[in-house]
Amino acid sequence: MATVLQEKHVILQKKVKRFAKEEIASNSELQTMEGFPMDIWKKMGKEKLLGISIPESYGGIWDDYLSIVLAIETFVRHGHNMGLALSWIIHIIVSRFLFLGFGNPNQQDKYLKDLAMGNITAAIAASEPDIGVSPRHMKTSACFEKDLFILNGEKSFVSNGPIADLFIVFAISGVDLGKNQITAFIVPADLTGVSIGKKIELKFLRPSLHCGIKLINCSIPENNILGKKGVAFNDMLKPFRELEEVFMLASLTGGMGLQIDLLLSLIRKQEITPTNELREAIAELQSIIHTMKILSYETACLMDESISHPEIIPLILCSQILSKNFFSLFKLTMNHSGITRNTDLNNITNDIIHSVNLGKGVTEIKKRKLGDIQLSKRVLYE
Repeated sequence: MATVLQEKHVILQKKVKRFAKEEIASNSELQTMEGFPMDIWKKMGKEKLLGISIPESYGGIWDDYLSIVLAIETFVRHGHNMGLALSWIIHIIVSRFLFLGFGNPNQQDKYLKDLAMGNITAAIAASEPDIGVSPRHMKTSACFEKDLFILNGEKSFVSNGPIADLFIVFAISGVDLGKNQITAFIVPADLTGVSIGKKIELKFLRPSLHCGIKLINCSIPENNILGKKGVAFNDMLKPFRELEEVFMLASLTGGMGLQIDLLLSLIRKQEITPTNELREAIAELQSIIHTMKILSYETACLMDESISHPEIIPLILCSQILSKNFFSLFKLTMNHSGITRNTDLNNITNDIIHSVNLGKGVTEIKKRKLGDIQLSKRVLYE
């Protein structure tokens, strides 16, 4: 492995593996339940897994991004569930990136300890119906009136929305030179004017829950602004997407590792005689997983450094390309090997397919931008 794991990383992996096996993999209802397992969520808080990105002074176990990536990968592979990992990823991003990165001391003192313990859950409300996350087309507004911001608008596909105690809402707070200025606001879920929509019913990534929210004349004090006014799109939303992709790739790597584990188990149980083609396919699948691990760990290490690394986006894109190649080969292998799938394999495969497809549009845009950068460079050799 290119990235050298420290003793603390190995200890964390063992801790997460034990928890995932005992509390997640053993619960077969997670893939079909309609609600959210708050009992498990509370246990994650007690084990300080929800506080993995929060300083010890706030009750967490402050650690690096590599630790988080390792934890997510291990959680999925041994817990047999990508849905709960998704809810965990959103919780980590809100805690570490948003509150620790942009919150003032009062905001951090008010929320971080409860976030670490799982006493409260926060969600990110950025996407809007038929718009997605676009600063140009965003409609949610924040008008300043009599020392208060009045929020009006609608947000869609809010992950963890149905269980959230507060939302980080992104809204237009002004216009400068024809461009919308986006500001992030801390909005309590029980605030007058906040309406939680129906759960969005999905047949994948359960038990993670999603919903829309409406904001009608919500009065927000200025001290509920998270970060600087007017610059939240560049400061928060752009890096958030990148961070989410890195964590989701860790989840995908864990899911693919689980697919191989289940495949090998089925070969033994069903007494399948491996052909040379099957042996080669398994070797190739395992090679892709190891490569994705290296890319995932190296990306996390780059993110831990204080300077910006343009290599992160190409590494993410490469991992996404590999994940698609893995899925195509895995599907072909299953179709030609005569192996009968089981429920666990069907569930994790379904989650992986939808996870890859969720970010397809953004991935294509990033590919084009990266391609344009390369095409604009002067050719040194012809």
